[in-house]
Amino acid sequence: MCACCRLLSGKEVACDLLLEVKEAVSKLSGRPPCVVFLRVGNADASVAYVNQKKKRAAEVGIRSLLKVFDSETTTEQMLIDEVKRLNEDASVDGILVQAPLPDSMDFIKVINTIAPEKDVDGFCSINMGRLIQSEPAISPCTPAGIIELLKYYNVETAGKHVVIVNRSLIVGKPLSALLLRHGVLGDATVTVCHSRTKDLRSITQQADILILACGRPCCFDRFYVKKGAVVVDVGISRVPAQNERGYVLHGDANFEDLKGYVAAITPVPGGVGPMTVAMLMKNTLKAYHLCHH
Repeated sequence: MCACCRLLSGKEVACDLLLEVKEAVSKLSGRPPCVVFLRVGNADASVAYVNQKKKRAAEVGIRSLLKVFDSETTTEQMLIDEVKRLNEDASVDGILVQAPLPDSMDFIKVINTIAPEKDVDGFCSINMGRLIQSEPAISPCTPAGIIELLKYYNVETAGKHVVIVNRSLIVGKPLSALLLRHGVLGDATVTVCHSRTKDLRSITQQADILILACGRPCCFDRFYVKKGAVVVDVGISRVPAQNERGYVLHGDANFEDLKGYVAAITPVPGGVGPMTVAMLMKNTLKAYHLCHH
């Protein structure tokens, strides 16, 4: 790594956040916070993601439950009915529906059934609406994690041009709202790009802070990035390789090409990923307080 290029590792930041959550949980009187994960089917990625979340929950003292539904026999209404039941369950503080759902189910319809105070992913329409209005809300984990990462490494956003290559509910839309807020880690000028953006390169080259989340491994090299920019790489793709696992993980940024060219860059893996899970634990603790007060 070039001396002039900082590595924005999320591991240390996530560790600090998890320790804060663990300490706060240990001071609670009564039962610990409880989050329920709902998974439909057994896709490898979904299984791995939920297992990682359950592991982190156990480490910080949060109780987690997993409910698995058969992808062939479970209907959208059955899943919604389970969410409604959990909304009324006073022993449950957080509800997370693991994406993706089968094509026969409407993810937005399902998550909008979650009570906003139990919506630890922060995706329901009420939490998203509050976020847009800069009102108190549970913020989506990945955007909130990116903000915490920038804060930890003292990356200023005020007056900076931030380009986000993603317009999804999970990353692009909520992150743009967070960066547009008044105050610390806000006040940015934000451009959101997507698959229909014309001449993408001319826009990404303007970015002081470039946030990538489009699933195009190693696509963004010096041809797309301004010298001295900060690059936050949210993308993660499995690229076939001749190794024991049969693949390697790559982000959207061409890390090797950029590491001596940009001011700072997140690694993949080990950058934004750990932050997402850490923020989920923080959101679960917040949901616990909302449900009890």
